[in-house]
Amino acid sequence: MKSKISTILAVCFILGLLPLAMNGQAPEKRDQLFLVIDELVKPSMQDEYYEAGKKWVAFIKDHEFPYPVNTVWTGDNHVYWSWPIQSYADIDKIMKESNKIREKSPDDYKALEDTFKGTYETSRMCVYALDYKYSMIAEEEEGESDEENFVFFDIYYFVPGYDAEINKLFDEMKALKADKEVSQSWYAYWGMMGTDNPVLWMAASAKNAIAFYEENAKMWEALGEEASKIKQKMMKYVTKQEQKRAWVQKELSYTPIKKEE
Repeated sequence: MKSKISTILAVCFILGLLPLAMNGQAPEKRDQLFLVIDELVKPSMQDEYYEAGKKWVAFIKDHEFPYPVNTVWTGDNHVYWSWPIQSYADIDKIMKESNKIREKSPDDYKALEDTFKGTYETSRMCVYALDYKYSMIAEEEEGESDEENFVFFDIYYFVPGYDAEINKLFDEMKALKADKEVSQSWYAYWGMMGTDNPVLWMAASAKNAIAFYEENAKMWEALGEEASKIKQKMMKYVTKQEQKRAWVQKELSYTPIKKEE
């Protein structure tokens, strides 16, 4: 896994893709960036890929890798490994830390690489930006819960050049949501690099799929017909819409242990 990051990044630097200027619908203010590795797992190799991922997480844990990774697995067999970063320069830092591990344990590193071979069809690197301006967060929300194991992605590919119109519609939807008793939160992530821009991922999480759909039904009931009209107007600027169901993979995620000072 880490070797794939190094390989992709090397290509990006050679092509001069980093840093990449924002384009299309991307927000001016980037509240939080995420480096994402998107891998399409072969249906017949799901178990093998999962076991390889567990070995990789154990490996970086043993080597005290300083960067956390969060992973979800979607219903269409995409696995998204994501690292929170503050800037594009952090991608280079992640690559350097990966190379340190490679140099320290070359044989183990190579063996780990081999466990992933043949388990996935495609792999690509992307960068997304969490944008609070477009996010719709419930007032009573106190942050993520460890019990939130399900994520629903509502993905919109926009026609370039309609920033003002789309901004206005999002403002209308947020204002409407603020006036209603809606407990479901949606976070907005713009594709910044390696994606089909302009693309916006709206994400909502819940304890499980049933809990998500129950809250989602309550949300649309509370927002009423006015929300449907706003969304209908927005769809005029959408070239394609996708929806994905995803499950948090705790065994494929990793949080570094903070050292006591």
